[in-house]
Amino acid sequence: MFINEASKQTGATQRAIRLYESLGLLRVSRSGKYRVYTQENINLIKIIKEAQSLGISLTELAKLKGKQDDFDWKLVSDFLIQKQQVVEQNVKELELQIQRIKSYRISIDKCVQELDSDL
Repeated sequence: MFINEASKQTGATQRAIRLYESLGLLRVSRSGKYRVYTQENINLIKIIKEAQSLGISLTELAKLKGKQDDFDWKLVSDFLIQKQQVVEQNVKELELQIQRIKSYRISIDKCVQELDSDL
């Protein structure tokens, strides 16, 4: 299939697909001047899009792939563990921030009540 059909099947724009190829994330065979996409290419494009939706950059993906034809899936798994730890830490920090905001609002409400009672 050609790039138009690959784009339709994956939801990735043609420009994005060409970018994946230029970064070495995707290797596509050619027939004359046309790129010909296989089902394996389609699956990989979907994986790349899903990784991006998880906050993984194309640069990070390119590093995980390196010069190999395929990803080192053990390395990818280890990377995802690290990514999950970072997200969990961010969640903890956000939960702490929520508590601080609540505390700050309570302090402000007390100040407002004192001001209102002085009137």
